[in-house]
Amino acid sequence: MAPTVRAATVDDIPGIQRVARRGWRETYEFLSEDAIETILDDWYAADELEGPITASESVYLVAETDGIAGYASAAPTANEEAQLYAIYVDPDRWNDGLGTALLDAVRDRLSDHGSRRLRVEVLAENAVGVSFYESRGFERISEREREIGSQTLVEYVYYRDV
Repeated sequence: MAPTVRAATVDDIPGIQRVARRGWRETYEFLSEDAIETILDDWYAADELEGPITASESVYLVAETDGIAGYASAAPTANEEAQLYAIYVDPDRWNDGLGTALLDAVRDRLSDHGSRRLRVEVLAENAVGVSFYESRGFERISEREREIGSQTLVEYVYYRDV
């Protein structure tokens, strides 16, 4: 069944939080449990999600099949560029095309906002994310170190045309 991709609403926050918890645990096994819990508690608190979901300049989407199965968030930045902040799909739905459907919808909406290039940062050890973005035409243009909790990790910076 093809997913329905639509703009997120504040009513979707519990579904987004559920997907985030499942996705982060499956994707970031190389992070400490404390780091994952801190990120989930801080970044995915209802009041933290409400702002980007309701902001007119944001693109915050959900993919539905039988409930929320994935989400994506992005926003225009400057100089016809946009930042992709997240695409997560419930691990039980990986390889079902939801991530691609979300990415395509994000690109369409960003193009409508006048964005021409899309940037995303991905931790190098996130094999799922690296593979996803590289297979969808993102080009790695740099890498840098990033502190998460007590760990220093390598983060890749990718760009692609919208």
